[in-house]
Formats: sequence, C-alpha cells, structure tokens
Amino acid sequence: MKLICSLFRPAVFAMAGVIAAALFPAAGMAADEAKIHVLATFAPIYCFTKNVAGETADVQQLLPPGAEPHDFALSPADLRKLAKADVVVENGLGVEAWLEGALKSSHAARIVASDGIFPDDGNPHVWMDPLLAIREVETIRKGLATRDPAHAEIYARNAAAFTQKLRDLDTSIRTMAESLPDKRLITFHDAFHYFAKRYGFEVVGVFEEFPGREPTPRALKQLRETIQQKNVKVLFAEPQQSPQILRSLSRELNRPIVEIDPMELGEPGAGLYEEAMRSNLNRLKEALGGSR
Repeated sequence: MKLICSLFRPAVFAMAGVIAAALFPAAGMAADEAKIHVLATFAPIYCFTKNVAGETADVQQLLPPGAEPHDFALSPADLRKLAKADVVVENGLGVEAWLEGALKSSHAARIVASDGIFPDDGNPHVWMDPLLAIREVETIRKGLATRDPAHAEIYARNAAAFTQKLRDLDTSIRTMAESLPDKRLITFHDAFHYFAKRYGFEVVGVFEEFPGREPTPRALKQLRETIQQKNVKVLFAEPQQSPQILRSLSRELNRPIVEIDPMELGEPGAGLYEEAMRSNLNRLKEALGGSR
C-alpha cells in the first residue's frame, strides 16, 4: 500500500502543476479583460488620461505620432479601435471634429476633457495652460470614475498626484516668465494663446492663421512688417513644422528659428506634458534673453 501511495503522489503533483499552469494564464487574461479599454485622441490627452488611469485601465492613443489632430482622417483600422473602446477621451472645442460621425455608432462612453472651459475666440489649445490642464485632468477623472466606479479611488489618487506636478510646473513657468525682458512671440500657429495669456507673453503674430495652410502673400507681408516694427527677435516653429517659406523669412529678416512644442504631433507617454513644457521653458528663456 505504501508503495502504491508513493507512486501515486508524484502523479498527483504533476497533474496539479498542469492544472495550475492552465489556470494562472486564464486568471491573468481575466484580469486584463477586466480593465476598461480607453482610447485617447492625441498626445497631451493621452498623457492626462494615462496619468489618471495608471495601470488600472488600458489606455491607448488613437492618432499615430506625427498625425495632425486638426484635420485627421479616420482609417478602417481606426474605426475598429473605436469599436473596441469602452471610453473615448478627446480634447473637444473642435479639435476632433472628424470624430463626431464615428462616435454616433460607438458604444463607448465619451469624455470631453475641455467640458466647462469656455474658449477664447474658439481657440481649442487649452491644454497649453497648466491650470486649464488641471481642469481637463479633473474632467477625465470624473469620467473614468463614472464608467469604472470600482476603481474611482485609484483614479482620484492618481489625479491628485498628477495635479500636484502640474501646479509645480505652473510655479516654474511663472518664475521663468518673470525673468524675461522680452515676451513677444511669433508662433507657428495659434497654439500658445492660453500659455501666453496665463504668463504674460504677447503673441504678436502667427505664421499659419489656419493649421495646415501657409499664409497668403498679403498675410506674409503683414507678418514681415509686424516682425520689423515690433523688433521681434525670434521666430518660433514647431517640431516637424518648418516649411521653406518660414525658413526664407528667417533668412530674409535675419531672425533665428527656435522650436517650441504644443505636443499635437507627439508620441504617447505619461511624461510627455512635463517634459515638453519644461523643454519649452528652457528654449523660451534662451531665445528671449532670460537671466537670473
């Protein structure tokens, strides 16, 4: 009898191992399936959403890096992503107007991060002001908590931690802005309106009045006159946005081109916002003569 038991025991253990191996992956799959699937439209909105969700939700970015959010065209693959999403997070204020039709047939909950923010002259770039970004983060937190109440406390903790980072960033920008003797900006398009308004800069002109459209000869003439009359020292471009006509203007007027980033074309990342804004700070300070 002892011999039979001793022979039987390894077989039992082996069978238990097979069962465990089969069960644990299934448990892991169940855990992944329990996460809500969140689709954020473009880079800053992804960043805000990812910081609120952490690892509790599966967050993906809809637009590929380098895609212009103002006039994006959804592909069949994008429509399939939307069909699988539980939540879609967008900036709103007209940036993602191309999303409207697709969402009508989607079961996904919709979070418009800019809800409750009243834009200046229809300008949608509210995320460029860290204090308005805090309001967007809070709207995202509320939306995720409504859709996934079981994890509401986690979303609240994550949002509070990220909000503190944004407040620290606001303090850094204020300190830098106070040191600058020159706060006049010519920007590539009007993405820095809220940033300028918050921190005392003056956007005296923009190269592209409408995103994706080069200036008309008349608009270019006016811009040239503004640069000369106001003695604007630097032309601010954006990553991947430095057309030949802007480079020609730079050479003609002997003004350097410096890149600052509104993050519209960025890679998805939880650290994107802080990294890009602090890089912008450094470039503004160097370009506009900040000391102290």
